[in-house]
Amino acid sequence: MSSPSSLLKRPRWASLLRQRDYLTLITEVLDRESSRYGNSALFSAQEYPVLLRSCIHILASSSPVVLAAIEGTLSRRLLTDPQLQEQYAVISNQAHIQPSIYMHELVDDDGIAPTFAQFMRVRDAVMRYVDVENQGNGEFAWQVDNTTAPQVTRSASDTGYRKYLSSQRVFRSDTRVETLYKLCSGILWRCSIVATEQERSTPLLFPPAECGYSIDSHKRLAQHRLRRSSNYAMNLVEDICSHLFATREFGQRFSMHGHIIYLIYREEQAAIAEILFSGLLDVWVDDGGGFNAYPAGRSVASIKNVNRQKWMELERWVREHSELVSNLNELRERTEADVKRVRDEVGDAWIVALESSGDEGESGDREYVEDEGESGDTSVESQLSLFHI
Repeated sequence: MSSPSSLLKRPRWASLLRQRDYLTLITEVLDRESSRYGNSALFSAQEYPVLLRSCIHILASSSPVVLAAIEGTLSRRLLTDPQLQEQYAVISNQAHIQPSIYMHELVDDDGIAPTFAQFMRVRDAVMRYVDVENQGNGEFAWQVDNTTAPQVTRSASDTGYRKYLSSQRVFRSDTRVETLYKLCSGILWRCSIVATEQERSTPLLFPPAECGYSIDSHKRLAQHRLRRSSNYAMNLVEDICSHLFATREFGQRFSMHGHIIYLIYREEQAAIAEILFSGLLDVWVDDGGGFNAYPAGRSVASIKNVNRQKWMELERWVREHSELVSNLNELRERTEADVKRVRDEVGDAWIVALESSGDEGESGDREYVEDEGESGDTSVESQLSLFHI
């Protein structure tokens, strides 16, 4: 788990992105995230320039939508900011034919996150939901499980069945239980930074979030809304929020608001963009910032369905509709000044990454190993592509 000071990272990261200080931003995020990926070859010294190069292209081609997401204001501003609405519409329309990164935020109808006190109340409800030893929790779990389809019988709830703790293979998944306990610990830690009653009644600094990759994010977001191949931690929290609103414990209804935030234009970006944005948006259960439990970049096999000709078309579109080219030119002009601010090995990797960042090249074509099961212990190096760029 991170230190409380890590909660101040996102305002800093938003500022770095606004200043186009990609070197500092990328290295800080990757340094923080690397521990989640063990000894992955992707983070090795040999492959680090490749990783940096992809991250450079991702940030340099990103729109103000990404900045708003990092600032935690995306859902709210999309309701009131005409310029951001227009910029988002461009991304959303293009995402019908282009792979992308999407996110969910837990906010109310005005785009406001729960307060610290409300998030702690959600935590207490999750703990109660998981606890099947206390017979008195059966009624509560039954009500939560029947907030959305499929319906659960009262007798099943009384005997310990929980919709979001079961999987296709087991009645009660130890992995799911462990994940939800991590979420509860993370929420407790995150909310411990406030001490006074007034602070506890203020909205969270950043809405709890989830993010992922999809070859068709519009379809994927629709699947999440229907709870198909979805995130059980996210769905449980949303149902709990709906239940607390229905029982008038909450004055507003919090739900997951889905947005498409980034368009992928090279094959290798799928895994790396999911890794990068998972870090930037702080979506991890163990930090209480969101609902992602397993390392990012694992389920990107569909990216292989895009052929070479299509990638060329998508990259041309991005170069024409983003500030990618001008941002890369600016980076090259200030390379010397940038590398003086970081340790030697990172500076060397940055130079290598920038030297080739203008090439359109071909993305690599390596094997992807499909994620099996829910144990979450498959090594990242067996699941992420290593590429020639």
